[in-house]
Amino acid sequence: MNKNYEAICRGEEIRANLIELKKICKDPQVAAELLEGTIDPAVIASLLGDDDAKIRKNAALLIGELRAQEDAQALYEAYEVEKTRFVRSSYLTALKALDVSDYIDSLQERYEELLAYEPKEEERKHVTEERGLLQQLLAQSGVLKKHTFTGWKRRNDVIFTTERALREPLKKQLEAYSKNGIQTTVHPMGVMARTTELDTLCRLHSYRELLHALNVKKTLSGSPEDLAKALLSSNLIELLEDSHREAAPFYFRVELRGIMDAAEKAKLAKKLAQELEQKSGGKLQNSTTDYEVEIRLARTKDGTFYPCVKFYTIPDDRFDWRKHTISASMHPSLAAALIELARPYLTEDAVVLDALCGVGTFVIERNLRMKTYDNYAVDIFGEAIAGAKENAAAAGVDCNFIMKDFLDFSSKHQMTEIFADMPKRGRKTKEELDAFYAGCFCQFERLLAPRGHLFLYSGEEGFVKKNLRLHGDLTLLREYAIRPKEDGVFYVIEKR
Repeated sequence: MNKNYEAICRGEEIRANLIELKKICKDPQVAAELLEGTIDPAVIASLLGDDDAKIRKNAALLIGELRAQEDAQALYEAYEVEKTRFVRSSYLTALKALDVSDYIDSLQERYEELLAYEPKEEERKHVTEERGLLQQLLAQSGVLKKHTFTGWKRRNDVIFTTERALREPLKKQLEAYSKNGIQTTVHPMGVMARTTELDTLCRLHSYRELLHALNVKKTLSGSPEDLAKALLSSNLIELLEDSHREAAPFYFRVELRGIMDAAEKAKLAKKLAQELEQKSGGKLQNSTTDYEVEIRLARTKDGTFYPCVKFYTIPDDRFDWRKHTISASMHPSLAAALIELARPYLTEDAVVLDALCGVGTFVIERNLRMKTYDNYAVDIFGEAIAGAKENAAAAGVDCNFIMKDFLDFSSKHQMTEIFADMPKRGRKTKEELDAFYAGCFCQFERLLAPRGHLFLYSGEEGFVKKNLRLHGDLTLLREYAIRPKEDGVFYVIEKR
């Protein structure tokens, strides 16, 4: 018998023992064992009628931790009659762990009441919390309908985000793929485009995120109230309504970029979300879990904010092949962008080697861009090779994956193209990394066919340039500083 439960049964320090029992039951296995052999759910349910609001609150939360389905009706009935607002949310939190199908219509009715209710200042916090929990309950029960994006052919002002050095190549790629004409400009976050072909252009692999720009005259500044007023004075609501089949409310979150202090960032995001929710007439509902819209404010150099919107209602299956990753994996959008830089040097009949393949990102994106004759990929890490095989199968790419130290790899074939995402220094000493680069360049020179190309992504300029001097048959054609302050320069190298 659990001592806390025994004390509760005797009526001793009920609130304190509920709290302790609740902590213990956060372990699902412990909770299941106690519910099966020790705790009578009816005893806990009886406390939902206690005069002490905090006992009612903790009893409700304990029922949720226990997942005591037999107490679901008692929880719901207690929720209906509860007058203390901070306790109401506890019932809903507990109900999230249970089957609420018998009460879903009533919960939805209550949710719609709260959507239309304008709370007083002193009750706003608890009303917002209750409404958010009801929304989560309805969402997990499949009651709330998801919004369907329909704005594919409307005139969209969008930003395709990418690294600074990749903006011009992406701009040219967008213009090349457009059939109806497109207006593009380089933007601090990537490339801004005005287009009616969003359904086509969003299929490109060489951008990171798709954002919708808002119609504002200038960047935003001021208090959370000022920011909310400016956002709601823009075309934000019009954009949401015109781009989706279903009507409001739209569930959103606020994302702030460029604020380093975590506490300041959280405080501003919370207050701004509250202001947007309050002043939007119920059309915007803040949600931390089931949001479909991200209202993003990026801080500029002068301290003001540039506003834009990310729609999670726009499906993005560009990299659905990426079933496995490892910590060192390159993002596939970066790999695709680098391959776009390399495009003038690619050939359809190439024999391709991904020298340090990881989970196969380079070789897969290379094949999705242009067909090859044959593909090889090498990595010493068995887990990476296993993941790469599954990724390639999902992408429909045929490749010979070899688990081997690249420095020991040999092949009877000479390679037309070699791709290598060189590892960061990590725990290697300068001498160890120097030796590694020396070994890799010997392999590059030996494996590469005459007039073949090496595409190298590295953050170690000194080692790259040193080995180019030592290997006279390798000539540097181009270099692109992608992330010069971090780990990224892309080298295009040709063998004589």
